[in-house]
Amino acid sequence: MAELLFKDVVKIYPNGVKAVQDLNLKIKDKEFIVLVGPSGCGKTTTMRMVAGLEEITSGELYIDDKYVNDVAPKDRDIAMVFQNYALYPHMNVRDNMAFGLKLRKTPKMEIERRVKEASEILGIEHLLDRKPRALSGGQRQRVAMGRAIVREPRVFLMDEPLSNLDAKLRVQMRTEIAKLHNKLKTTFIYVTHDQTEAMTLGTRIVVMNEGFVQQVDSPQELYNRPCNKFVAGFIGSPEMNMIEAKVVADGDGVALTFAPNNKLKLNAEKSKNIIDKGYLNKVVIMGIRPEDIDDDPEIVAANPDKLVKMRVELVELLGAETYLYLILGDDVSFTARVAPTSTAKQEDVLQLFYDTEKIHAFDVDTGVTITN
Repeated sequence: MAELLFKDVVKIYPNGVKAVQDLNLKIKDKEFIVLVGPSGCGKTTTMRMVAGLEEITSGELYIDDKYVNDVAPKDRDIAMVFQNYALYPHMNVRDNMAFGLKLRKTPKMEIERRVKEASEILGIEHLLDRKPRALSGGQRQRVAMGRAIVREPRVFLMDEPLSNLDAKLRVQMRTEIAKLHNKLKTTFIYVTHDQTEAMTLGTRIVVMNEGFVQQVDSPQELYNRPCNKFVAGFIGSPEMNMIEAKVVADGDGVALTFAPNNKLKLNAEKSKNIIDKGYLNKVVIMGIRPEDIDDDPEIVAANPDKLVKMRVELVELLGAETYLYLILGDDVSFTARVAPTSTAKQEDVLQLFYDTEKIHAFDVDTGVTITN
């Protein structure tokens, strides 16, 4: 069992930098929670406070209802996997995995059992006699995870463990880590700046920026219902397209008008939210994801009131999909993710379908969503 609770946690460094501010978060037992955000957002500092490697300036941290602010790292029953593997080069894989257990005076037979089980889980039993220099990056990362597994901790902390791997190996290791969580059935806290990793691994994601938690939610909820402009722009690749638009009355609802001469009517739910929040006749930030823009001729022909004229600046063919890099008006850049069957060419001027059901709107000053 390992449930964590942050209550009003703040971390301020001696130089005055406020790394984490007003952190309130409950992590459930056996949950795989991902802390994600740009560099300097406070995610690694948060993890290091859990490990006891950083002192908490104010607030309280509990692990299974036990107050742990003053508990030494070695007594927290936590194992950490770092991005640089941190293996001892003079020891073979077996000794690297067993080292922490030997320090704790664990019986030799128990050490052998744990190392054997962990190496089998990770598929590295044939590497136990090798030194780290004889291993690939992926194998070294498995050894680092094995060293954590043999501890049988209540909580696994992983600090950007895949950042030093190439793209193909990162995808493979993501799958391995997900399988590992399912097998071990313990609490995982995973830090990354890569939102693809966050979306594919986390049961819940904590999006952070400038020391503050922006939103805590399931991957799908974050994607479909971002609470503010920052989350909307950070989650999703390519990122959400955004442009200033004015809210105007349109029949019994509202429409968004934006340069050079476009008007898109919103559905009843979004219209009501915008009107109820007092944004009629105000300027907002309109957002739409690349996959919600389409150039399919049949869809375009069937939706004459949901079209926007744009010029194709560049076409990027990716096999399973195509990216269109577009110019709206004179200089506003948009991206559309369309089907590989698209016939769009550079410099084409197209009418593109905008899925108004998927349009978001945000307050210009605060960035808070006004359509959810």
